[in-house]
Amino acid sequence: MNDLQTETLAQPPVFLNYSISDHDLAQTLAKELRSAGVNVWIDVDKIEPGQNWRESIRTGLTASSYFIFLLSQSSVQSAWLNDEITMLQELQSRNITFLPVLIEDCQIPESISHYQYYDLRDRQENSLKQLAENLSEIGKINFKILSGQNFEKLIVELLQQLGFITLPLDNSQDQGIDAVVKYRQKDPFGAECQDIYAVEVKLYRNSRVNLSSLRQLVSYVQNHPKVNKGLLVTNSNLTSVTLDWAKNAQKTTGIPLRVIEGTELKRLLLQHTDLINKYFWDGLSHAV
Repeated sequence: MNDLQTETLAQPPVFLNYSISDHDLAQTLAKELRSAGVNVWIDVDKIEPGQNWRESIRTGLTASSYFIFLLSQSSVQSAWLNDEITMLQELQSRNITFLPVLIEDCQIPESISHYQYYDLRDRQENSLKQLAENLSEIGKINFKILSGQNFEKLIVELLQQLGFITLPLDNSQDQGIDAVVKYRQKDPFGAECQDIYAVEVKLYRNSRVNLSSLRQLVSYVQNHPKVNKGLLVTNSNLTSVTLDWAKNAQKTTGIPLRVIEGTELKRLLLQHTDLINKYFWDGLSHAV
């Protein structure tokens, strides 16, 4: 077994889903991913004649860590799309990260329009290679090697790369808050406006975000007039009860609350691979 094969076997499995009309591009992308060391599951290689196609697809998906979905005019009109989208909540509970890839102009379903996607509409060879290189970093993302302090540093740097500005934090009244950040944007009339977020960062080893963390975050925002939103970032997932509470937080508390769970965090990091290389190397995990 050569080095590339060894590396590929060690990589988390990546499930590649596509419409039959996008078969050629899917095959090309699978080839690029494998050349970059990514362990790809694709139906033409994994499903034998006579096997139950639908059951085999589900088995391959649930055994994967990442789910690539090629978005095209054909795939968004697929009869299977609604079934696949309804599985997204299940995927998240299984810690499977959804990675949409836009390969041509199409009407992205509203239910997945909020996901960050990779843009491959030009279908150029260098774009395919760049995507493959980005996804080759998935095997490095291992939150278990990070200390709580370095996880917090990672999140602050990620927010800065996303365009947030870090503001001074009053440590005497932090109430468990790890950062306060500002995001500037323009309203529909061109005037500049800004949101100020209280940020709580939670690194979990073997548990999930609990309701007390969200309530603590909301309490901080309520007691600080200059802060108008809450942001919780975690490597874990929310329980169904906690997720429902977060979705209804603005209605019940008046505070807009945004949660970035582990699967979304991985999706963001794969678009900022410099941070993956900085923080997810075992020798530096406690000394970044």
